[in-house]
Amino acid sequence: MDNHDIIVVGAGPTGLLAARKASEKGVNVVLVEREKTLGKKVCAEAISSTGLEDSELDSRDFVVNKMSGAIVYAPDETNNVEISGEAMGKHGGCVLDKRMYLEALADAARKAGADIRLGASLVDAKRNEGRIETTVKTENETHSLSSRILIGCDGFSSVVARKFFDTSRMEFISCIQYVMEGCRIGNEDLLRFYLGNEVAPLGYLWVFPKGKGVANVGLGVRGTAAKPYLDKFLKRHPETFGDSKILSVGAAPLVVSGQLDKSVSDNVMIAGEAAGHVMPFTGAGIHSGLVAGRIAGSLAAEAITDEDYSESRLSGYAVEYDRIFGDRIRRSLKSLKVIERLSDGELNTMAELLKGQDILDIANGMNLERAAKMIMKHPVLAMKVAKALIS
Repeated sequence: MDNHDIIVVGAGPTGLLAARKASEKGVNVVLVEREKTLGKKVCAEAISSTGLEDSELDSRDFVVNKMSGAIVYAPDETNNVEISGEAMGKHGGCVLDKRMYLEALADAARKAGADIRLGASLVDAKRNEGRIETTVKTENETHSLSSRILIGCDGFSSVVARKFFDTSRMEFISCIQYVMEGCRIGNEDLLRFYLGNEVAPLGYLWVFPKGKGVANVGLGVRGTAAKPYLDKFLKRHPETFGDSKILSVGAAPLVVSGQLDKSVSDNVMIAGEAAGHVMPFTGAGIHSGLVAGRIAGSLAAEAITDEDYSESRLSGYAVEYDRIFGDRIRRSLKSLKVIERLSDGELNTMAELLKGQDILDIANGMNLERAAKMIMKHPVLAMKVAKALIS
């Protein structure tokens, strides 16, 4: 049995920062990741300046394009709402090269002392006499690893979450993304979002420029296949995508049901998408996952030092995370459930009523009362939307 203080599962932003923060406190940490290379999961790759700061990285070599703002298009695309860069973060936002970004996070974790093992899949985990015993499979063999604490940062299909927590209420949205070149986007420092039941039922479509005609173009939908909607959108916009070429295709489910009821038990923690730490309205999860990883890794290391791996000791992680992001995720979920009931005509009307900050607040579960006050000006939407947002 290969013994460690902490095992972290998953080498996304959440797991890599958790491994780093725990290692910085001098405990023995091993991180296992089933993929042989970093950054294989599809990702729109956008992050706010605040999220970038919470990555705790000195380098910015992985930033491929800086964003000065965003545009949200109503279904008829004649109305659009502009969002300023300042509303997105102190210094706007940016689009990343996700692979390079994860490599930078991994380098920082290794320098802190973490042992990162790629191509190693967690296939089983169980408690045994105050420790967690795990089975990890590599290409050629199976290993047994033991730890005092297991931190599951293994995403939407989390083995750790399924083994130790109730995941029955998790809901997913189907996402697909093309990385495209030769796009005639115009202003390449603006993120673009498209809403509507004809564009992306119960979801939205994004166009995130990476510069020099390259862009991430993708969408998330529920209750139907995603690819036909993305292909239809591209055909409807020949002025932008008529001469473009698809460089790569990626697809994955994304959790949009909010936080799980529990993220901590004896010897075990889950963080990031595995725990539902994703903004349900937007599907954004890098920043919220980083914060979860930072708190989980630090507190787990302190618990190792204290030799207390009980749920009551580890629960401080869940309490601290909920203080920072919990209410925002809950409100974002409320916003999603309200907005997804609207017709395209009602979404067009909302675009006439709201300003960029209002749209951003609704999506991120912030200041819903202010947005509701604007919507109250419309008699139908006042009953259908405004009261539901503030109830």
